[in-house]
Amino acid sequence: MALVMTVPCRSYSDQEFDNCQACLDAALDAVAQAAIYVVGHAAPSLTSQNPVFNPIEMAYRLKVRLFDDADRQLAEDEFDTDQTVAAVAADDEWTTEAADTAANEDALDGRPLGSMRLDDFQTLLDRIELAPAGMLGAAGTTGASGGIDGRLFGFERPICRFEVEVCPSR
Repeated sequence: MALVMTVPCRSYSDQEFDNCQACLDAALDAVAQAAIYVVGHAAPSLTSQNPVFNPIEMAYRLKVRLFDDADRQLAEDEFDTDQTVAAVAADDEWTTEAADTAANEDALDGRPLGSMRLDDFQTLLDRIELAPAGMLGAAGTTGASGGIDGRLFGFERPICRFEVEVCPSR
């Protein structure tokens, strides 16, 4: 039997983001979750369908990159995502229960999250350019393509700039 140890992020107790691998992994996951949310809200306009009557199935890949103030790349990762949008709630329909569920996701792509929690991060979107990617193999499955850029904050402080490339899953 192998002994597995995880090293918690030392900066977490100090509420600092120190670019350690645990912090960067958590930041990548937070940006990917924000991008999934944005693409899900854009789904009806990307497909000209009403998700209340016809659920929209989308399959796409997110290429997430984080950059520091000097535009040096800090980290990158790719996430394959399948999403079914059954209905998009208006902002006034967003409940505390739904917000708690979204903030407490345990994993993305089956991987455990880093030491920081998703609700430790805030994203500020600077650019959203999404377009329909067309039909992707399976009947009724559509994707998205384009980009999402913005800034990531943690513990109410600026951390980095991010870019997300959204493209059809292959």
